[in-house]
Amino acid sequence: MNFKNLSDRKLDQGRALARRLYDYKLVDLQKLKPADLQAYRSDFPLLDQAELEDLLRQVIQAKTVEQTRVGWFTLPRDLTVLIFVLVTWLVDLRAGVTAAVAALILLESVWQVYYNPRLYPPLSALSWLTYPAYALLAWVLYSRGMQWYWVALVVIGAWGGTFLLGFLARLPMQYYLKVRADYDSRVLAEQQKKVKDQK
Repeated sequence: MNFKNLSDRKLDQGRALARRLYDYKLVDLQKLKPADLQAYRSDFPLLDQAELEDLLRQVIQAKTVEQTRVGWFTLPRDLTVLIFVLVTWLVDLRAGVTAAVAALILLESVWQVYYNPRLYPPLSALSWLTYPAYALLAWVLYSRGMQWYWVALVVIGAWGGTFLLGFLARLPMQYYLKVRADYDSRVLAEQQKKVKDQK
């Protein structure tokens, strides 16, 4: 009984330290050295050095996964901007808008159900190209004879439109996923009830 009480208190201290560490930025956590963790020994005396280091590693891993997941859902918008600019550059504005709308709807739908953390780093590198892509779009439209205020309107529309259209494109898939989860939980509950009734 005494061992269980000690184990529970140790677990509570580990959770409290994890909450405290989770408030730090990821870069600050990655800069922490094992010796820096000694400062926490006074507040969390039940945790030894190995447990402190393991807790730090787990918090860094959790924050990294969280950032990757958040970043993953911004990729459809960034990839759509690149497709829009590329098609506008190669063909014309109308084809660029058509390709961008189709790409955004497709990518947002796929991104809602598919997650691959190994694909995130190379695709996120492409997202840095969106800002130069806006400049290229402005140059392409201006060099084709469009007035500067229309160029500015198209660039601003591309920037804001991808946010708005991306939000709207996510709604049907989110609704489908919610209905599917509700159905699955209902079927599971019915199956569990049948099993319980058979006993």
